[in-house]
Amino acid sequence: MAQPEITLQADNAKAHWQDIEVDVLLHYLIENRAADGDGGNFTMSTFNAAAAAINADTVIQTIGPQKMGKMFKTKWTSLKKIFNQIEIYRNISGSHWDNERGAGIEGTAAASVWDTYVDPK
Repeated sequence: MAQPEITLQADNAKAHWQDIEVDVLLHYLIENRAADGDGGNFTMSTFNAAAAAINADTVIQTIGPQKMGKMFKTKWTSLKKIFNQIEIYRNISGSHWDNERGAGIEGTAAASVWDTYVDPK
């Protein structure tokens, strides 16, 4: 009798995030914000539960490997970093930020200032 094929997910598999998945992640974390620790850092069990919620949703068509808690933690860390970079930029005197249109970067001087804040360090 033939055995079903078992495929193991590599630890270095990259997640491909769609906007709907990011929205579901953020809504899940907002609903479960009481589970976060100091500074908005959620526990691994919270990320695992978020992964289970998205993976169980039959409406969301996931691209790439099934998302695991570690991938959710990485995405959350990335989103926090982007948010913090935007907050730093918004608080610079003379800079502009619009939640609908972003920074409205026009010209090389403004692009240079923006690049210093989004450049990974």
